[in-house]
Amino acid sequence: MNARTPPKRRASSQERIERILDATETLLGEQGLGELSMYAIAEQAQIPPSSVYHFFPQIGDVLAALAERVFLELDALLQEQAEMPHQGSWPVLVERIEACFQSYYQSHPAARELLLGAHELAAIRQADRQHDLQLGRRFRECLAARYELPPLPQEVDVFTLALQAADKLLAIDYQHNGALTPPMCREATRLIIGYLGLYLPAVLPVADSR
Repeated sequence: MNARTPPKRRASSQERIERILDATETLLGEQGLGELSMYAIAEQAQIPPSSVYHFFPQIGDVLAALAERVFLELDALLQEQAEMPHQGSWPVLVERIEACFQSYYQSHPAARELLLGAHELAAIRQADRQHDLQLGRRFRECLAARYELPPLPQEVDVFTLALQAADKLLAIDYQHNGALTPPMCREATRLIIGYLGLYLPAVLPVADSR
């Protein structure tokens, strides 16, 4: 008597969502936002289009979910830098953090297209601005864990503004050149350090580790 072939395991909802997001990320990296469609995503993910529509009724919903995944990855990068030992000055630490973000964009073409590209997806732009506020707060906490920060303006978040200004330069570079070029990456780093230097002295006291 032949052994019965075990039934194929049905992919869970989360597994299918991840396949859809992986497919979207691949397509964005290969052909950009202009060529993206729900049917192309379904074909890339090797699932029926109806499954894509079940989880994401519109293309903007897929992109918003992918953006959230990018945000989590950027958060993890900053957390990783926050946990690494550092004994130098704050500009050196900021340069290291910004280099880490730039390296992420260099190796993730879909993230470049989604966050630095010249599209007008309002939901993505709004989510990006909201994430900037969170990332700016964590950026400040990263420095405050190592240095005693001076009093800073209450009406604006200088760390968020610094990150946004640097990203704006990267966006201009990407939109003009289709890539992030070394000169503009250097300028973005100089901009973020220079702007924060308006509020932080060149040498900050080391924070009390007690």
